[in-house]
Amino acid sequence: MATYENQSDMFEKRAKKCKKNGDKYYSMAMEAKEKNDIENYKKYIAQSQHYYKSQKENEEKAKEHKGKKW
Repeated sequence: MATYENQSDMFEKRAKKCKKNGDKYYSMAMEAKEKNDIENYKKYIAQSQHYYKSQKENEEKAKEHKGKKW
């Protein structure tokens, strides 16, 4: 765990990565929707929702573990 200062830092970094991935898949979903590619739209929107949900969970865990040390 040398790359993280503490548990809260770990969850905050995970949340940022999830947000980035969620935004990427949401963008891909919107492009597919514009092209009337409903199959890929559904796939990408589901992936983006998964990442956004993970982002929220990690943000909550970061708050929960704030101030804790390894």
